[in-house]
Amino acid sequence: MPPKRTAVGITLLAWLSLLLASLIWGFSLLDSLDRPSVGNALEQRQLELNLLAIQGKQSPIIEKLVEKNPTQLLLEAVQKSSTASSSESLLEQGLLELQLGKSTAAKLHFESVASNGSPQQQSLAKALLRPEASEQLPPLPERPIYRLLSCKALAKPTNLCVAPPLIEQAKTRLMLVSLLPLAGVVAGVLLLGRLLWQIWRHRLNAAPELLGPGLSLMETVFVVAGGFVVLGEVIVPLVAMPLVSKLISLLPLETAASSGAVVMGLYSFTAIPALLLIWAFKGKDLQWNPSWNAIGQGFRGLLLALPLVALVGWVVEQIWPQAGGSNPLLEQVLDSRNGTALALLAITAVVLAPLFEELLFRGLVLPVLGGYWGNFAGVVISALVFALAHLSLSEAAPLFVLGLGLGWVRLRSGNLSSCVVMHGLWNGLTFFNLIMLGS
Repeated sequence: MPPKRTAVGITLLAWLSLLLASLIWGFSLLDSLDRPSVGNALEQRQLELNLLAIQGKQSPIIEKLVEKNPTQLLLEAVQKSSTASSSESLLEQGLLELQLGKSTAAKLHFESVASNGSPQQQSLAKALLRPEASEQLPPLPERPIYRLLSCKALAKPTNLCVAPPLIEQAKTRLMLVSLLPLAGVVAGVLLLGRLLWQIWRHRLNAAPELLGPGLSLMETVFVVAGGFVVLGEVIVPLVAMPLVSKLISLLPLETAASSGAVVMGLYSFTAIPALLLIWAFKGKDLQWNPSWNAIGQGFRGLLLALPLVALVGWVVEQIWPQAGGSNPLLEQVLDSRNGTALALLAITAVVLAPLFEELLFRGLVLPVLGGYWGNFAGVVISALVFALAHLSLSEAAPLFVLGLGLGWVRLRSGNLSSCVVMHGLWNGLTFFNLIMLGS
């Protein structure tokens, strides 16, 4: 792709936008260090699922999947959480300590809740301090495993607190969240081995020609830095937030569903400036070709990326175990029990985000930079910008590797829709895992 001359005004706007975007992203990335990580909540939910799944009759598969001593591990996770001193957390710690025979520590926690908790928490704590005097069930915790432990502590039949089918569902959910990613990683390792063998034996088919949208380097910088970051992430939300909130308040939605609608509405508005700039610069040749073949290419790309992203994520966790800064959307999905809210969040994460982000990073940035500096540079730089765009330092390395995988699919398939499919599948897998742990 031959370099294209850019008007002086666009060049100046591009450099100004790049400066502002660097400041915005720089401060946001530093701020991400103070945001809580959803990883801690995921660890707790995984251990809760372990503990719930071992109730009742166990199968050999469940016995192999369950962590050793999940009660102790869950207690340690709750004690390390950012909400460890809250009344809800103290109740959870006390219930787990009772299970472990630590009655003195449990009593201290229950006494604290009985003095400082909400009326419902105080009622439960007082009943737990004198279980022999409790004739009726007090208000129970929201999470199933703590409802079950409350029943045990009060010497009540556990089916009064947790329906038996819920325990069987926990076993199924544990198998899904444990075995599905493992199967994907194993399949990905096999595909990676086959790919390396093809490269070594020079049997890899030639990649199709990479076509770009016809924008210059400065126009591309202006679209990303000016349209996506400055206008889309800062200016437009300030203007659109009151409008979106007002419109959604007119709809007959519950609070959780309204929050999901706000997220979807704001994300849609965020994409508008960059899309308008691409249209104004007469962007074309995006190599958008939806097909069954694109679905297969996207799925194969997902499997190839899974083991590499998992490995890098594991390394980051070992080096930086207390990292913060997860995407707030993840925790919103994890904690939501509203079907409408989950559907709206799913549309945002699995459809809208892949469409817009792939158009921007693999449809625009990669081919334009590839035309100037070569495809390798295009893939690497687009992956780096993609990782930083998520504004989380702790997640930047795994997202960079995912971006490399998406860039590889873009080059090998010559089809932007393959990248959208792969991105949507990745977000869908994450979304599914959160629902399994959060329900």
